[in-house]
Amino acid sequence: MRQKTSEPLFKDIFQYGSDAIVILDDKGIIIDANPSIEMLTGYCTEELIHKMSLCDICHGMERCADFTVCINCFTTLESMSSFKIRLLHRKGHIFSVSASTTRLPQNAGGFLIVVLRDMSEYNKQDQKYVQKKMANYMIQAQEGERKRVSRELHDGVGQTIYSMIVGLNIIEQMELENDLKSHFQLVRDMAVQALSEVRHIAVDLRPSSLDDWGIVPALRSFIKQFERTYGIVTRLSVVGQERRYGASIETALYRICQEAMINAAKYANIDTLEIHFEEQDQLLYLAVIDLGRGFNLEKIEVMGTGLGLYGMRERAKLIGGTLKITSGCDHGTTIRVYVPLGKEEEIIYDHSCSNS
Repeated sequence: MRQKTSEPLFKDIFQYGSDAIVILDDKGIIIDANPSIEMLTGYCTEELIHKMSLCDICHGMERCADFTVCINCFTTLESMSSFKIRLLHRKGHIFSVSASTTRLPQNAGGFLIVVLRDMSEYNKQDQKYVQKKMANYMIQAQEGERKRVSRELHDGVGQTIYSMIVGLNIIEQMELENDLKSHFQLVRDMAVQALSEVRHIAVDLRPSSLDDWGIVPALRSFIKQFERTYGIVTRLSVVGQERRYGASIETALYRICQEAMINAAKYANIDTLEIHFEEQDQLLYLAVIDLGRGFNLEKIEVMGTGLGLYGMRERAKLIGGTLKITSGCDHGTTIRVYVPLGKEEEIIYDHSCSNS
């Protein structure tokens, strides 16, 4: 009874299964194949059965990304699971598939059953995943190096220059000839300027406020520096509770906002700028709005290389967010970032926040 029930079931699996199945004789000739083989290789069953061997379309087993071999061919083995081979498509291109084999007992013909699965879509997704992970590692490494250099500048070079300034101040209190005293004052002023520049570079590399206090305080600190540097009045509005987010989210949003503000200062010809930051319904929203010259979104390179905008998009993608740009000639530019917050986002501190 079981055999009568299972036989039509196996026929249905063979006929309608999504995986391609081919049956080989002891010489490797294809003696049967299901319809899915055509979807996979482009060859219909009539072209394959009793007319071609698997070797006609097989380009070997994958040993690595660029190396295939036919030594110890899987068709000579009793069974083999979870390996990759390269096949020749009817249209001429070579592609990879996942394969597994099993050999029927001799009293059942001793035929080799080969199951082939298209891995192209999986490989694309896998490649995207690897690329995303690599980009994430690169950004983490970059931010880590920025942080290290920033602290070395602050704690090493900065402290050395500060000690020099203290020493020069002591020398100035001594009774010296006017020319010599003026020279020491000049050297001290140069040291003060150097210390200011070192601190400025250290903050640009990695603001300590971002690590110590979070995204909103870091933006406030950067806005003050931005206003001093570019003379652009910048308003930051914050809606909702001010709290900490994951380090990757805070870093990405800070860098996106920083890049957008500097781009606006370089190209928009503006004297005011608006930043909007909001958390609502498990969604973070950041907007940088200017009412400047704007630009044609299809000709980004006119206002620069376009790499800054590409970098902002990539940073947004890496934290699961999306970046949207609205712009037009003489209509200003708005850069919006939307980041969904997961349950893993832990509140480290929070307190009511008013607009600043």
